[in-house]
Amino acid sequence: MAIRIFVALLAFATARGEDIEAAMAVDDTCTAGGPPAARYELEGGKCQNPTDLKIWKSGGRRSFDSALNHCGRSCAAGFPCTQDCMKKQGYSAGCAGCMAQLVGCSRDNCINQCISSDSSPACTGCVKKHCRPKMKGCSGFNVGGH
Repeated sequence: MAIRIFVALLAFATARGEDIEAAMAVDDTCTAGGPPAARYELEGGKCQNPTDLKIWKSGGRRSFDSALNHCGRSCAAGFPCTQDCMKKQGYSAGCAGCMAQLVGCSRDNCINQCISSDSSPACTGCVKKHCRPKMKGCSGFNVGGH
């Protein structure tokens, strides 16, 4: 009996190792050329160009939360759709990508707190804690979580 348990555990450990290796390979692929979440964090300042700053300073900041909420919800928090929606607001692809990344981060880390109300203290606190630093690193704007 002990040998059967040992063999089962060994098989499980081997399968888990292969799964981890496969997941790491996929993660490397995404970082290298897929959805640019990690790349944005490293490069930063995607919204600090003259075009994006002009939009931000001429009402973009005021309408940011409602525009991003609209785009994120209408796109089911999907990256490409949310990015395209924010590009329609006039933002560059890089800046809109940071905004879409904020939506994805909120979905991945705060869905339970935000599902019923994105303005609840639990939701805004969660987004500020988990997603605002990434948004600031990507965009240069210290926003997210109202």
